[in-house]
Formats: sequence, structure tokens, C-alpha cells
Amino acid sequence: MAFEPLRRWLQGPSWNKRSEEVFMFNLKSLVSAAFVIMGSFGQSFAKDDLWFFTAKEIANAYRYQQQFGARLHNPLEPQGCLLGRMEFAASSQGRRFVAPCRFISETTRQLRELLESGAAKYLFPLDVDYADLAVPADLYESKYKQLSSGERLAALLREPALVAIYHTALHLAPELSDKAPTTSVWGERRIVSGFYDGRPNQLLARRMDGADYREPEGLVRVGRFSMLSHFLGELTFVAGETVVTFDLSFDNDRAAAPTADIVTVSATAR
Repeated sequence: MAFEPLRRWLQGPSWNKRSEEVFMFNLKSLVSAAFVIMGSFGQSFAKDDLWFFTAKEIANAYRYQQQFGARLHNPLEPQGCLLGRMEFAASSQGRRFVAPCRFISETTRQLRELLESGAAKYLFPLDVDYADLAVPADLYESKYKQLSSGERLAALLREPALVAIYHTALHLAPELSDKAPTTSVWGERRIVSGFYDGRPNQLLARRMDGADYREPEGLVRVGRFSMLSHFLGELTFVAGETVVTFDLSFDNDRAAAPTADIVTVSATAR
């Protein structure tokens, strides 16, 4: 018995039988409780993954984001595009430039197709909230490589060969894909290409080994933009029966604020 050596020690002159019985009972109770606690915590930690969420958790978080969440730090304001203008004033990391309204209309089309196809459901971080911008490698070498970073984005937004690369459902619990209907594409980690030459989105094929979806080949990534749903957003589209109001931005909300946005605080202001 595991407690036998301890029992012999307790039989010393300073312990009577009643004291021994009480002490052993308390010790056994403590050990039993410890095993129960370890078991329950073990099960909890095994299921607790801070990266993944269930479909219901994502839906609830999205409802909160729409009504009470923060907007993007520096959303694009292309209202003039809705009035027939061809260009609007944009900015990226504090640099201002003129951007084509065609970028807004094509990006909005891509996002609508993304939701209508089922590859994504929500424009926010738990599903899809950004896209990488890319161009063919040979075009980048011949036309854009020599440009400064400040000039490059403004020129790229007018490029018909520009491609947006979306990653969807990255935070959806992976086991849900096994239970999803065969007609559903949400619940799988998808890579989707959006085009600025009028072509519809392309859902990239799964690799032959089934491990993941293929990254687009022959492209150079040249930038990124963010998107986020919010009821005060600057842009709107309809996907099926759902009205989606959202913002776009070339700024990274997770990065440090641009110098122009930093407020100097006087040391004497206490």
C-alpha cells in the first residue's frame, strides 16, 4: 500500500490512534481531490485552443463587432466614387496619394463573390480581414521594382494584372470541416484569388497530398489592405440576402501609428 511507510512513521510515540486516523483520512481526501482537479483541468486544457473558435462563437463575435467593435484606424473614404468620380484621395502609413475608383469597385465585387461563394462568411479577423496584393513576377521586375515604396502602391492600384490573395476561415475550428455538408466550402482553410481585370474569383485547388491549398505561383506580393465590417462603414454591398457595411484601409492597425498620427504630450501636463 502506498501509504504504509507513512503509516509506520505515524505510529511513533507522539501519535495516538485517533490522530493517525484523522490525519490519514485528510491526506487521502486531499490526494483524491487533487486527482479530480487534475483530470478536469486536463480535459479543459485539451479542448482550449486560443487560435480556433466554433462557428457559433465566430457568429456571436461578428455580431458584436458590427455594432460595438472598433472601426479600422484610417479607413478609405471613397464617397466621390459613388457620385461618378474616377479617383479619390487615399493614404497609406501617412503618405497621401490619388487612387482609382476602379480599385474600390473591383475589391467590393471580390468581397461580394467571396461571401456568395461560401468561402467566407464574415469580414473580420476570425474569418477574413485582409488581402495581400500581388503582381506577376516578370511584370514586377520590368515595371515596379525600380519605384520607391511611396510610388509603388499608387501605381499598382491602376494595374489590371493586380491580384488580391485572401485567406479565409483561418480561425474556424478545423474539426468542423469534417461535419460540414459536402456542398459547403466554409469550414476549410481556403485561399482565394481576386482579380482586377473583371475575372471572377478563383478558389485555389487543394494540394495533391491534401495537406493544404496551393499558394498562387509566379506572383510577387507588393502590399496589403485590410477590411472590417462595421455599421458605420464607408462602403456597402449585398451578398444574397445580407447587407454588408464595411471599411477598407491600407494601414495596418497592428503596426505602430505613423508619425503624423502621434500626439506629443507636454512633460508639464500632469
